[in-house]
Amino acid sequence: MKMKELEEKSGIGRETIRYYIREGLLPEPDRPKTNVAIYSEDHLRRLDLIRTLQRERFLPLGVIRKLIEEAGDREPDMVPGLFGFEIMLADQLGAESTRSPVEVEKLAEDSGMPMEEIRAIADEGIITLSQSPGGKVVVSAQDAGIISNWAKVQALGFSSDKGYGVDYLRKYNVLAEALGDLDVTAFYERLADNVDTDKASAMSAAAIPQSLEVFGHLRIKAILRKIAERNAEALEDDAAKPRKSA
Repeated sequence: MKMKELEEKSGIGRETIRYYIREGLLPEPDRPKTNVAIYSEDHLRRLDLIRTLQRERFLPLGVIRKLIEEAGDREPDMVPGLFGFEIMLADQLGAESTRSPVEVEKLAEDSGMPMEEIRAIADEGIITLSQSPGGKVVVSAQDAGIISNWAKVQALGFSSDKGYGVDYLRKYNVLAEALGDLDVTAFYERLADNVDTDKASAMSAAAIPQSLEVFGHLRIKAILRKIAERNAEALEDDAAKPRKSA
C-alpha cells in the first residue's frame, strides 16, 4: 500500500509516520523505484501497537522505541499489562538510560581495581562488558558503580588477598538475585493486576530506596548479633578450658 492508504487505514498522518520511521519506531518501506514507497501490513500493525502503548499504557515514545525490538509485531492485546515496566523504572531510578557507559580502562584507573579482576567479575556474570561504537570496552553506569564501590571496600583492608575478591562478591550477587526474585515475584502476584505501568514504576521507584534502607538496617542488626554470638561462644570455650594451678 502507498502512504495515502496507510494514513487512511491507520488514522495517523504522514508526517507522524515519517517521524516514526526516522526515529526507528517503524521500519523503512520498500522502495521499488525512486520516489515510490510501498508499505505493508507490518507497518499498519506496528502503528496500531505504538498507538495502543501510547493511549492505553501511557508510554512515552522514548520508552516505546526501546520496547519495539522486544514487542516485535505482536498484536496490541498480546502485549503484557506492565510491558515496559523495567525501562520506565530504570528511567525513574536513573539506573541506565540517562547515564553514559563507562570505559573499562578508565574505570580500572579511577577505582584502582586491576583489569584482570574486573574481567573476572564479568566472567561471573556480575557485570557485563560490551563494546562501544568506537571499539572501546565499556560497562553500564550501574555496573561501573558496582566496581567502584567494591574497590572502595577493598581499599579499606578487605582486599582480594584476604578473601574479599571475586568469589566473595559472587556471594553478594547470589543474595541480591534472590532478594530481587523475591521482590519481583511478590509484586507481580499481589499488585500487577491492579496498577498500570506508570503507577507501577512510580510506586517501585519510591519504594526501592526505602526498602534498601530497611535491608541495610536488618543487615547491620544481623552483623552485630552474629558478632555478639561469636564473642559469647568464645567466652564459653575459654571458660570450659582447664585452668593451670598456680
